[in-house]
Amino acid sequence: MRSYNVTKLRRVVKSNTPTPDNEHLWAAVAVIYNPCLDAFLIGKRTENPNDPWSGDAAFPGGRFNPTKDKDLVETAIRETREEVGLDLTNDAIILGVLDPFSPSNAPNINVVPVIFLLRDCNPKLTINKAELSKVFWLGIGDVTKHVKLNVNIKGLSRPAIVVGDVTIWGGMTYRILRKLLREAFGIDLPKDPRDPD
Repeated sequence: MRSYNVTKLRRVVKSNTPTPDNEHLWAAVAVIYNPCLDAFLIGKRTENPNDPWSGDAAFPGGRFNPTKDKDLVETAIRETREEVGLDLTNDAIILGVLDPFSPSNAPNINVVPVIFLLRDCNPKLTINKAELSKVFWLGIGDVTKHVKLNVNIKGLSRPAIVVGDVTIWGGMTYRILRKLLREAFGIDLPKDPRDPD
């Protein structure tokens, strides 16, 4: 088990989860770290013409629902259970959260990444095909092997992590990974043109 990587992750997360307000839409994603594989769980969203993020790489997650969720951590847990069949209340430990991110095509949505540490390194995943077409473990040590600098995405040339038919680009998943990899592991991914830093 890579306990030193868990320590590194703990250093970059916060314990205080933001409280949803009425001015924004709120959502949460579960960034699930597998210490045995030294990897994060990544999904590919199912193709859907009504989904603005159709086919994109994504962490399990979704919108905060005040009738179901007491907070954004519960949102991440509920959405993960719905999308990949993993019960993070029993199968993982919460390490903390990152500051909210907003999608460039939906700046009124605040998305809080909740970082989880798996207890069981070999979890049984049941993919909800209506949400995700596939999931895989992205090894931290392998990320730089998959970086491409000039990938044409939606008419723009941008850096991306390309693993088979999954392209993790400057949408939120890439930006969250970039922040975690840089601040926790000292791995610098190329900057997307829209990144503020």
